Amino acid sequence: MKYLIICVSVFLVLTAASCGNGQPEPAIDGPDEDTETALEILFIDSIGVELGDSNYVLGSIESSSHSVDGNILVLDRPACCVREYTTEGEFVRMYGRRGTGPGEVVNPLSMTRLTDGRVVMLDMQTGGLHTFSPEGEWLGITAEIVNEPILWITPAESNTYIGTNNTFDVVDEQLMVTAVVGKFESDSTKPTISYWENTFPFDFRDFTLLVNESYFANVFTSDRDGNVFIARRNTEEYHITGFDVNGDVFVEFDLDIPMVEKNEQEIIEEGEFWNTRARNMGANGQLNYQPDPFRWKIHSMGIDDQRRLWVRRGTEETPTFDIFDYEGKHLFTAEIPGITGHSGLLWEVHVDEFGILAWSLDPPDGYQKLYTMQLAGQ
Repeated sequence: MKYLIICVSVFLVLTAASCGNGQPEPAIDGPDEDTETALEILFIDSIGVELGDSNYVLGSIESSSHSVDGNILVLDRPACCVREYTTEGEFVRMYGRRGTGPGEVVNPLSMTRLTDGRVVMLDMQTGGLHTFSPEGEWLGITAEIVNEPILWITPAESNTYIGTNNTFDVVDEQLMVTAVVGKFESDSTKPTISYWENTFPFDFRDFTLLVNESYFANVFTSDRDGNVFIARRNTEEYHITGFDVNGDVFVEFDLDIPMVEKNEQEIIEEGEFWNTRARNMGANGQLNYQPDPFRWKIHSMGIDDQRRLWVRRGTEETPTFDIFDYEGKHLFTAEIPGITGHSGLLWEVHVDEFGILAWSLDPPDGYQKLYTMQLAGQ
């Protein structure tokens, strides 16, 4: 059974990664009329070339962030490293490289910069959470994570981060999965706070349940004071809950936006994606993954330097964001103009206190670029 649990965990990782006073405030039903006109998010510059200096050739961007000095950090999964660039796009240094020696990785799954300045990168195949100084020096593996990955990590206060992971237990001869979104310290694999938890029976035949009820069940973000916002990936509900540094709920709010059906192309491509990922892991035949016919209402979230929560609508092909304050008040809407059609759904956008970074999972130029962006008028 131990072998089964490890296999299930590794299977999940590689399919997923081939990304107050305790009293809730009143819910917000929707934006005011004067917030309907969306502000523009403008392209400023880009990093990445098709051929040339290897420091600028990006294989595939898994995630992005900023260093403690505001430089740009990019996790390039195929290159097995995090690259650092200045805001002008000049290469600074590299964290990690391909291999199995000290400071080397072979399959990095997630990355962030902790509030204390260190950069962490998760690679289960080489032992767990690799930690680097702000200057790029490898400090060792601070948390041994080899079976149950902690994914989509975002920084919180001090040396902590927010992430999601699964644990597996046998109860009455039934394998049970417990999915958690929690706060972790950089030297521990156990959450100090659990914001969301879901336990359900594991069934190899029901891949849809596995995807929807574990790693892809939630969207979350956090600030460097330890405030955390979580939303279910839901096709019917746009609902966000905010937690303070102690894990107490301080705000809950909603936004009323219509449900949007996926087109036939989306449904086919989503089913093919999951079945292909499963076959690459050795699964035989189809896994009968059934995409939801509607789009998620919330795609992703981030927090800017003015303590504003950016919530990307999963219903829009053009990347569109609702911006809220910490009391749940809808401030304005913003979008990236010029990106339309199905390709818009394949853009990823990262928002933090140093700015806006974006990249396409299906690059229009045929090679990977990271774009720096800015809200018009700022």
